[in-house]
Amino acid sequence: MRAALALLLIAAAALVAACGSSSSSAPKEAFNAGNCDGDVGVMLTYGGFGAGDTIQMNWARVALDKFNQTHGSAFGFVPANVDADTEMGVKEAKRLAGDQGVIGIVGPKTSVVTKAVGPIFDAANLVYVSPSATNETLTDGKLRNFYRVVASDALQAPTMGTFIAERLKPSTVLIVRDDEPYSQGLADGLAKRLDELKIRNRTIDVKVGQKDYADVALQVDHTVNVVALPILDAKDAVRLVNQLWKQGKYPKFIGGDAVFMKAFAVPGAYVTTYSPDSSTQPEAADLVRLYQTIFGDFEQYGAPSYVAMEIVLEAALEVCREDGEVTRGAMVRQLPRTRLETSILGMPIAFTPEHELEGATISVYQVGPRGFELVG
Repeated sequence: MRAALALLLIAAAALVAACGSSSSSAPKEAFNAGNCDGDVGVMLTYGGFGAGDTIQMNWARVALDKFNQTHGSAFGFVPANVDADTEMGVKEAKRLAGDQGVIGIVGPKTSVVTKAVGPIFDAANLVYVSPSATNETLTDGKLRNFYRVVASDALQAPTMGTFIAERLKPSTVLIVRDDEPYSQGLADGLAKRLDELKIRNRTIDVKVGQKDYADVALQVDHTVNVVALPILDAKDAVRLVNQLWKQGKYPKFIGGDAVFMKAFAVPGAYVTTYSPDSSTQPEAADLVRLYQTIFGDFEQYGAPSYVAMEIVLEAALEVCREDGEVTRGAMVRQLPRTRLETSILGMPIAFTPEHELEGATISVYQVGPRGFELVG
């Protein structure tokens, strides 16, 4: 992983220099950022989990190299290949926590791993900023140093429910919930919102990776005209849709942020997502071109990883400017005060006292002939 990224990023160095910085700080004349170092642990995937599984790790690496090039700093990168496996997450969290050169963490990717490893990072006095862990209970105060740069399911579930009620003319909504905490939290929140709006709904449980959805198909009778898919894996969602279509059942579909990727190629389907499509943001134009030059494929969900890395590094740079070195304790104090005035998500990045993204919103997209199109 390290060797492959190094080779790719050597080729990218000249391109990076052409991109404008979205960071809120600029190097000061009396400050030598070359003395600022320390490693950022990155608990995201980079192989073995399916198509698109390197996207978030790639974006985080581009962010670190661009930040170092812009500021003249010398921050490093320590990857940890973790998806939704809590056992592997705990193992890797202990490794990162035990490495005293690690000053902060980008990740974890999933809510279930965040719950498992958070106490390890907290005990090690490490801040950890997730680009995609959205379960609303993660910010209930139990995880002291956890932050996220995306909206939580506390916003996503009501938005999804309201959109269904106002735009999809539902008679009965079937909610498909898998056995991952992300899905359970989002599905339960959606059911609650639909109940508040007096929309008939029912929930069916499936498993991540399930192959046969005959049990779901049986639930899609003449009264069900909307199927909500707040599930973890886009491939599972597509498999389910295809099985319904083969039986001649064509409800409207709406998924959550986990399926906001090209693999969810379901014409006419809707997706709610925790961050806007960065490819449509003027602030991101140069970086999207850079990313595509290095890695080829672009997935909309990857950009928050760039922002998560950027704000961790911005906090580290400020600590270095004030203290002459970067320590974990100083990072814990500085991160909640750090703010990016602009970002490739088209919005400032800062945190509320509850460690949520300040001003977070949920967007709704529809799968159209040219990809995802913003509809709400």
